[in-house]
Order: sequence, then C-alpha cells, then structure tokens
Amino acid sequence: MVYIIFLCLTIPMLLMLPLLEIRSRCIVGFMLLGTVTALSAYEINTIVYPMTGLSARSFSELVPPMTEELLKAMPVLLYAVLLDDRRNRVLPIAMAVGVGFAILENSMILIDNVGSVTVLWATARGFSASLMHGLCTVVAGTGITYVKKQKKLFYTGTFGLLSISITMHALFNLLIQSDYDYIGMAMPLVLYGLIYWLYKGQRVRLPF
Repeated sequence: MVYIIFLCLTIPMLLMLPLLEIRSRCIVGFMLLGTVTALSAYEINTIVYPMTGLSARSFSELVPPMTEELLKAMPVLLYAVLLDDRRNRVLPIAMAVGVGFAILENSMILIDNVGSVTVLWATARGFSASLMHGLCTVVAGTGITYVKKQKKLFYTGTFGLLSISITMHALFNLLIQSDYDYIGMAMPLVLYGLIYWLYKGQRVRLPF
C-alpha cells in the first residue's frame, strides 16, 4: 500500500516539473526527494523494529528520529556542500524536504487508520508533526551554511547539527505520547515562530 500512495503522490509532481520555472522546480524536486526519504525510512524502520525487541512506543522514541533525520538531512547537506550554501537557497529546500517527508508519512497514517481519523486529527498533525519534520531539516540545512565555512568545525559541527535535529524529533515523539502531549503539539509552532522572527524579522544578526 505504501508504494501505491507513493506513486499516486509523486507521479503528478514529476510530470509538473518540466512546466515550472527553475526556482519552483528546485523546491518541488526537493519535496519529491522528501517523499523518497519517507519511503526509505519506512522500509528501514520496518526491518529494524522486530530486531530491537522494543515496544512500539519505545521504538518510536529511539530509532525513527535517527533514521528519519539522517535520511532527510542527506540531500540538503549535499546541496549545501556541493552546489550552493547561501542561506536563502538552503532554507527553502530544507523545508521542502521535510514537508515532502511529512506528506507521505501523513498519507500512510491516514490509510492505516482511515476509520478513526478526524478533521481535528488532520489539523493537529499538520501543525505539529508535519511542521516538526520541516523544522528539524531546516536546523541541519541552514546550520551547515555556517559550519561549511569553518573548516575546523565542519565535521564536528555537522555531527552537532544532526544531533540537534535527532534530539528535537525524539523529544517531540516523547512528549506527544505522554501526558504532556499539548507541549509536544505546541513545540513546533513555537520553534517556527522563533525561526520566522529571527530570519525574516532580522531581529538578531546570525553568522549564517
């Protein structure tokens, strides 16, 4: 079923690419890469889960944050390192990868729970888990625009950025399945508002 959903979502987007301008084509292309990373993460997590012996809840707090954030970060880091490390270029494609990932993930969850999901569920997930996927990728992507210029910090800095993304994701999964789920739902919105305030409002001059 996951491959059927993947094809239904990606084929129309692929056919649209030749009709778009270069900038828009890049954004949509990275959204497609995001769906590919979601499919890859699904397969990896499905294989690893029975090997761990963990409960579904414990597994979701430990393994998916690592596999998903590493996979999402790869295309963004490669773009920043090999092609263009300007922040105004990297930030949108990082968000696009995260959003593409969330689109496929949400579709899979919807199909698996079609009898119990509601409009409220869809709205809450859109403003929480989906946004979290985008923000975690943005952290790694925009951070690399700075550490790339610092040769001594490149490897440790990249590791640090990935660690932050993984920790954010794991913390979200932990909170959203606890009695403090409202904090988990609010966390991505607060972070999004902070990032918007810093980058768009130019309140603080960042080194990258």
